[in-house]
Amino acid sequence: MQEGIVIPVAAFAMILGIVYLSYRKKERLALITSGRDSSIFGKDKQCYSTLKWGLLLFGVGLGLLIAEALAKYDILSPEVAYFSMAFIFGGAALIVDFLIEKMRGPGTQTEEEK
Repeated sequence: MQEGIVIPVAAFAMILGIVYLSYRKKERLALITSGRDSSIFGKDKQCYSTLKWGLLLFGVGLGLLIAEALAKYDILSPEVAYFSMAFIFGGAALIVDFLIEKMRGPGTQTEEEK
């Protein structure tokens, strides 16, 4: 990675984080002053983050493996093969995660959550 781009990217990420945290603080303070608590943020969306990350990393790994074969046999150039296969299989893994979560439904709980 080029040294000249690291500092602006880090500064942008820091500013973005500060703005996000200050907005979140104002939002939660408004909830407290209106008499509600911030627990409403966690109840609406049930996400299986371990499943999501596992499928994403599996998909990207599988994409990189297939990209290596495509690059080795000169079907695609290495740059195109690696980027396209990683994004295609990573995206497919996230779609599979969405379908699994949709089939399980919001009311179902695993044994750890009970």
